[in-house]
Amino acid sequence: MIYNSIMRSKTGDERTFTETARRQQIIACAIDVIAEVGYPQTTIRKIADRAGIAMSVVLYHFGTKDGLIEAVIASMYQAALETVPPAINRARTQTDKLAAYIRSSIDYFDTHRPQLTALAQLGTSYKPHSGKHFGDLGLTPELSEQLAQLDPATLLRAGQKTGEFCYFPVDSTAIALQAAVNAVVEKILSDPEFDVHRYSDDLVKMFSRMVRNA
Repeated sequence: MIYNSIMRSKTGDERTFTETARRQQIIACAIDVIAEVGYPQTTIRKIADRAGIAMSVVLYHFGTKDGLIEAVIASMYQAALETVPPAINRARTQTDKLAAYIRSSIDYFDTHRPQLTALAQLGTSYKPHSGKHFGDLGLTPELSEQLAQLDPATLLRAGQKTGEFCYFPVDSTAIALQAAVNAVVEKILSDPEFDVHRYSDDLVKMFSRMVRNA
């Protein structure tokens, strides 16, 4: 209970640089342990041992194992936000933004393989004591709003509005695009040698042709 009280009393803005660095270290170690041994075999002790700290330090920062798992999942969302939206914003045309969305999303998956493995483990083995739906874990209203930037429907509609894209059903196309991008995760996990860059290029060509205003 004392650890929960400590955690509730501190907001993200109140954490010191040292505390933030320690939290990030623990989260990274948790991801590695989950990816290596599977969630059922993951314990606070194993995570603490990996980080070279006492179990009490882990509990000080996260309160409970559930609190740590929520932070692990939130960190994955944050990493995606640090990769995909900036790439889209650097592109000038809507066609280039579409390509940036595809390439940066797949690049994020490719460069975060331990996170994908850990997430797959959590998706099949983790049951939060709070009863939360798995898809709601790690989310805050602010983070949910930021994640809306990852919805390709926004850039598809923008392309139609400027006349750069032809008419097509935006929502259906966005669902198909997201499914095609996310499908690479299973390939990455099952085939480490899968050529993600070629797959990325293929998707860019296919969807660019699909939406182009001839």
